[in-house]
Amino acid sequence: MRMIISGAALLALAACGQQTERVDRGDAAAPATGTPSGTGEVRTGDAALTGLPEGIPAYPDADTSASIQISGDAAEGEGRILGFRTTDPPPQVVAFYARAAEHAGFRIEDRRDMGASASLSAERDNGDILQVTASPGPGGTQVQIIAGNEPAPS
Repeated sequence: MRMIISGAALLALAACGQQTERVDRGDAAAPATGTPSGTGEVRTGDAALTGLPEGIPAYPDADTSASIQISGDAAEGEGRILGFRTTDPPPQVVAFYARAAEHAGFRIEDRRDMGASASLSAERDNGDILQVTASPGPGGTQVQIIAGNEPAPS
């Protein structure tokens, strides 16, 4: 739970007072915009699946036609929320990210298979966090990933 709150809080802090340009379609990112307190960015299409923590790949069967990523960074850390759709079932998506996270040096903090939905929470010693939720939805499985980093305490 701490990771979900941390990831959402980092993203909220990073985007606080930000203006971001909206990208309607395509595989490009809107130019990052920001203030001295941080920057924010919106990506769609294939570009929405980039920028995951080191060692975490984009999902191989992702349908990027409706994918989106919102990211931001500030002195308090960085964070991103991204979403995409796939025809693979939720447990298969979460199993993919659990294997990738373990290979990338994350500790699996929580993994749940709740019948129709599945989720994963993982953390690395360097402050990287990863939270994956996969649930059935219109057109297949809807996947949401929250990723972020809390800077090490000084």
